[in-house]
Amino acid sequence: MTNGPAAEWISANAHKYGFIVRYQSGKEHITGYSAEPWHLRYIGGQATAVHESGQTLEEYLGVPGGSY
Repeated sequence: MTNGPAAEWISANAHKYGFIVRYQSGKEHITGYSAEPWHLRYIGGQATAVHESGQTLEEYLGVPGGSY
């Protein structure tokens, strides 16, 4: 899966099921990975808070990311 309707749906709805899109576009310098709109990570109850913050998981948790 790349960009398109499915990726947009996942980005908008995955958090309702406990998932986040792990590697967001424009956040490569933080995560250390290229954007992957299909790469989901289950984090459970915190998913909506992370999603609504617009932050990466690293930013939200206050931990360093990988080196790109």
